[in-house]
Amino acid sequence: MDASGYLYTIAIVGMTFAGMSVLTMILRQMLGGRMTKWDSWLARTWVELGFMTTFGSILPPLLIFGAPASIAWRFSSGVMAVILGSWALTFPRRRQAVTPTPTRLPLPVMIFSLAMDIAALALVANAIVVPGELLAVVYAASVTAILTGAGMLFLFAYVHWYDAIIGHEEPKS
Repeated sequence: MDASGYLYTIAIVGMTFAGMSVLTMILRQMLGGRMTKWDSWLARTWVELGFMTTFGSILPPLLIFGAPASIAWRFSSGVMAVILGSWALTFPRRRQAVTPTPTRLPLPVMIFSLAMDIAALALVANAIVVPGELLAVVYAASVTAILTGAGMLFLFAYVHWYDAIIGHEEPKS
């Protein structure tokens, strides 16, 4: 499988991201911030995205041992489309549920949500209509998009917290 080395690397980065996310929350508490319901949800979201990236990265190489490559790519794409699609479609509602006051989603969060929806649609297309020679490319790009989106969400929250710590105010959701 041509993409297995790349996918294993993405799996390592995904697990590292999940661990770093938890350490960031611990650092926030050490700096005097208290864990709110929103902080707990955000940490859980980061860990979910890290594990989703890791699972998506190891699934095709595991399936290739028992099935032809095109079947493994299409099946992996279908599984990840269901996982990411259901996660992405419920993301705005889950985020609003932990926000202290109902507000519009910030632009970076809306962009993140849209990017995850597009990645899920790319996986659906990969499972159904993408030609065989492009299956690995579309799949790897979609899994990479999950990790990139998670990184964007992490940076948005980190800057948000940093501004709140410098300004000595509680961050708003």
